[in-house]
Amino acid sequence: MKVIEQILFQSIEEVGNLYRKKEVSPVEVTEATLNRLYSLEPKLNAFITVLHDEAIEEAKRAEAVFLRGEQAGRLTGIPISIKDIFMTKGTRTSLASRILANHVPDHNSHVYTALRNAGAVVFGKNNMLEFAYGSVHSDYGQCNNPWDTKRTSGGSSTGSAASVGAGIGFASIGTDTGGSIRIPAAFCGVVGMKPSYETVNSYGLFPLSDSLDHIGPLTRTVRDNAYVLQEIATRPCDFTHTFTGDIHGVNIGVIREFIDDTLHPEVRSLFESAVVQLQELGADITEVDIPGILTAEEAGMPIILAEASYHHREWVPGRAEDYAPGTYGNLREGLKIDAVSYLQALEARRQFTNVVNEAFEKVDILICPTAPYPATEKDPSFEDGNIDISKRTIPFNITGHPALSVSAGNTASLNLPVGLQLIGRYYEEETVYRVADAYQQATGGYRRPPL
Repeated sequence: MKVIEQILFQSIEEVGNLYRKKEVSPVEVTEATLNRLYSLEPKLNAFITVLHDEAIEEAKRAEAVFLRGEQAGRLTGIPISIKDIFMTKGTRTSLASRILANHVPDHNSHVYTALRNAGAVVFGKNNMLEFAYGSVHSDYGQCNNPWDTKRTSGGSSTGSAASVGAGIGFASIGTDTGGSIRIPAAFCGVVGMKPSYETVNSYGLFPLSDSLDHIGPLTRTVRDNAYVLQEIATRPCDFTHTFTGDIHGVNIGVIREFIDDTLHPEVRSLFESAVVQLQELGADITEVDIPGILTAEEAGMPIILAEASYHHREWVPGRAEDYAPGTYGNLREGLKIDAVSYLQALEARRQFTNVVNEAFEKVDILICPTAPYPATEKDPSFEDGNIDISKRTIPFNITGHPALSVSAGNTASLNLPVGLQLIGRYYEEETVYRVADAYQQATGGYRRPPL
């Protein structure tokens, strides 16, 4: 069992090679994944639904592929989970809500279908903030951090980041409307990618904000992340030759506005060390000003509020008591957004996007801390007036550029992960991945939490 548990923290490529050599089977790895889930789940609260029987059957089919010596894809037999926001035919999709607690869809999401077609073993549906909207519903409870189970894993893709960080599966698919992949990735020390807008088909995703929603993978390594995105992307993506380790001459811009007084001192220190490391790897570092980036959230919020309330119109206000108070408060505010304010926000979005595109005429990559502080005890919530948590992430939901969080190391005081965010030009995920991978490799790779 000890050997199998170590395999749970290896990369997708390493596990695939073990399958091909017949040194371990997909059934053994899936069973070990499920056993680790059951042993840690009371502490993490990372799953809403476990697909035990289905996963074992999928693993047996994958095992047969390897035993017959047939051509197998990179994800064949690899245990992967998905956020409980993606529709799964015949299996409950709750969105961590009371309203959809017993909702059983009659169709599969694109994400679920793509993973199954790639041979992945989808073994569970992850806990999340209610409707991906910033609050924990008391029926489901907070998902906890694998580095300190007294702290949150971040939101809204809470269970996705926590489970991957804890070695329960090799990847998870989350959603990101204002930072909901990247912030949990930062808090849990994993890799989270929000690819370019509409890179992954949103069919079968219950939307929060159609204009800002993104779908992407969370993994332990940058390379795993790229390989998963390659399988679920709607447009052609091929990252086979991405990971050269060479970033000489890549022009990286440090977003000056985000190195401010709101940063936790250890976040600032780790970010500064990351900048030095990237420079030592051969990147050219400059400081960049992006006018309006500190107020970009003001354009994003009317869009999120209005679009979210539209999708909840059949339940608001009639089912007010079934929502978490914070979720319902947001939905109520969204109903107050008038058409003129919404259209003004869309115009502000267009103008700010042009500003960011102009910045990319001077640099290849933008970087900043992912979050201003390490994991907190409770999820920062809009209802508490705490929106600084997403100040560095939501601008790139507004613009739609690809953005990735990779661990910049852990704080010395509490041993909590800190995220480094890398942002690229439209459809240039390859450059983001290449730089992030070189950085991750140079800094020792993924660190396993003491769980």
